[in-house]
Amino acid sequence: MSKILNLPLVNAHTHAAMIAFRGIIGDIPLDAWLNKHIWPIEKKKVNPRFVYEQTKLAVLEMQKNGIKVFNDMYFFEEEVARATEELEMHAVIGEAILDFSTPSARTPGEALEITEKLLLRYKNNPYISAAVAPHSIYALSQENLVKAKKLSQKYSAVFHIHLAETKAEFENCLKTNNLTPVGYLEKLGLLDNKTVLAHCVWVNDEDIDILAKRKASVVHCPLSNLKLGSGIAPVAKMLDKGVNVCLGTDGPASSNRLDIWEAGKIAALLQKGINNDPTKIPAQKAVEMMSINGLKALGLNIKNDFSKERDYNFLYELNVDELKFA
Repeated sequence: MSKILNLPLVNAHTHAAMIAFRGIIGDIPLDAWLNKHIWPIEKKKVNPRFVYEQTKLAVLEMQKNGIKVFNDMYFFEEEVARATEELEMHAVIGEAILDFSTPSARTPGEALEITEKLLLRYKNNPYISAAVAPHSIYALSQENLVKAKKLSQKYSAVFHIHLAETKAEFENCLKTNNLTPVGYLEKLGLLDNKTVLAHCVWVNDEDIDILAKRKASVVHCPLSNLKLGSGIAPVAKMLDKGVNVCLGTDGPASSNRLDIWEAGKIAALLQKGINNDPTKIPAQKAVEMMSINGLKALGLNIKNDFSKERDYNFLYELNVDELKFA
């Protein structure tokens, strides 16, 4: 079956199986949310069967909301692939790599081994592609970040990582490395057109110039960023500088819903509001972020030349009300 999709709504960053944790905790910042609640409960609850069953629920919800492909970072990703294939969904899967023990890997080395097996197993799969998915700069050493990038380069795979999500992450990176998070990845040689960066809320003008130069993609997750109080990414400025920005829901535990229509609406309205400019992110641009930009970021084998205006027609024939941006 071809990976060419009709109206290809893309959820470019999520943790599908975390649908099980939707609503368990809220109204706290990311650091406490992860360290005091999510990571401890994952150690107790997450196993292959859990991931398979919960991913099926998440895929059904995404399909209901018109999403045709998603980019996942979690544990036991072979179970994510199994659930996704059974429901005839398209996904890019990435085994989460961290410096400490996870439900699926005792060490980052073991997580890298799992990742390489996924890259080989799904090399020619019509539904599933594999990515290399180091969690973040605060959960992985410089050495392991570089190892992960080398693995992605070996297989020409997507390199999927959380970056610059919170002010604390930004400030800690400045203090530790005398560099912004984007500057840190640039120094390590980790930014290129295969790099997919989730969030990028805390970036400055120089960072944006680097992202544009390296042709890295940014996944904007407005619902999660708002719920966790992380801030509002300068998406309009990124787009103006030529950065490929797509949209993600993040995990349903931090965003509540697996709905790219909702993410697109919020993304557009936020940029109009914070810039005091109603022309920022018009409906057509929001739809591109929800679809074509995500396909570009994930490097799917799309044969259509979406750069030609006529190929956008299937997206734009709908009126604004039908696109739910009104």
